Amino acid sequence: MRLALLTLLPAAGWCAAPDIDALLKQLARPAPATTPFVEAHFLHLLTRPLVVAGKLEYLGPDALARTVESPYHERTEVRGEAVTLEREGSKPQHFSLQHAPEMKSLLGSFAALLSGDAAGLRREFDLDISGDEASWTLQLTPRDAHVRSRILSIVVAGRRDEPRCITTQQPHDTTTVMLVSQAAEKPPPMADRAWFDQQCK
Repeated sequence: MRLALLTLLPAAGWCAAPDIDALLKQLARPAPATTPFVEAHFLHLLTRPLVVAGKLEYLGPDALARTVESPYHERTEVRGEAVTLEREGSKPQHFSLQHAPEMKSLLGSFAALLSGDAAGLRREFDLDISGDEASWTLQLTPRDAHVRSRILSIVVAGRRDEPRCITTQQPHDTTTVMLVSQAAEKPPPMADRAWFDQQCK
């Protein structure tokens, strides 16, 4: 959930050489905004990735949602400090971001990114951009040591004005690759890490 919300970046008219402030300004968009996603979780103990698909919603600076539609149904919604998790066949669960400080920090950063708040984003992450306008990557490294113990880095990759995927590297050789927007095509039955990485290029 907390990482997936980065995929709500819009297709904007960015055509200059890579520049972090210029990119963030172009990626900002008004709410509400919705985009499809396909997400693969690669764990060192599994021979095949866990793949889910659905949609992501940016509802405003303090309101975000992630809905999984396949292979099961689940919706997570954040409004301010309150989180609601709804799973098919179960009662809704409610908890506060106060009990998950690293999640609170990340969600605040994503809201800053989606609203074009470069200063707010830099408070939470070290930022680095590479490539050119035809193919670029924006890397986010958490500044907080506690958050960094859970999330090593997040890389947003795009072509020209289109974000395509978000790769999240976690400890213990765990990686999540999320395809978004036009890149969120259904993977083949035996899709592996190489297939997902190719879609990010």
